[in-house]
Amino acid sequence: MMETGTLAVILVGYALFIPVIWQAGNLFIKKGIIEPLGTQIVMTAAEGAENGSAGAADRTRELKAGRVIGALERLLIVAGLVLGKWEVLVAVITLKTVARFPELEKQIRAEYFLIGSLASVLWALLSAVALLLYDQRLGFGIFPASLLGGIAPLVR
Repeated sequence: MMETGTLAVILVGYALFIPVIWQAGNLFIKKGIIEPLGTQIVMTAAEGAENGSAGAADRTRELKAGRVIGALERLLIVAGLVLGKWEVLVAVITLKTVARFPELEKQIRAEYFLIGSLASVLWALLSAVALLLYDQRLGFGIFPASLLGGIAPLVR
């Protein structure tokens, strides 16, 4: 039987993956990918009027909503991957693309969307592998070790 203190530490370890996926993911994408590439959303006054978002407050709201959407998509992807359901990854990318399709006609927006989406998926994949490794090495072993593929022998 496991001690209560040990149980609590393991549960806290699992819980810490949520801010890693959410907040650290946002930081990774913004500071590690977008800013070093010098990628910015450039919207002319004409585009702003065309989109009905001429004000800076509207663009800020759009960017904050994008961060929340990105964090939720990473949580869904990680959940799908640790459960061995790769179709979740396909579904999230498809839904995101369909939702943003009208904006993708503008090259800068399309490039920004693609860079952000790929960085978000990369972070989700790395988080899923880290969660699976934690689960097999220190956690309860609730996720199948077979999901780790070739790195499963390294865990033992």
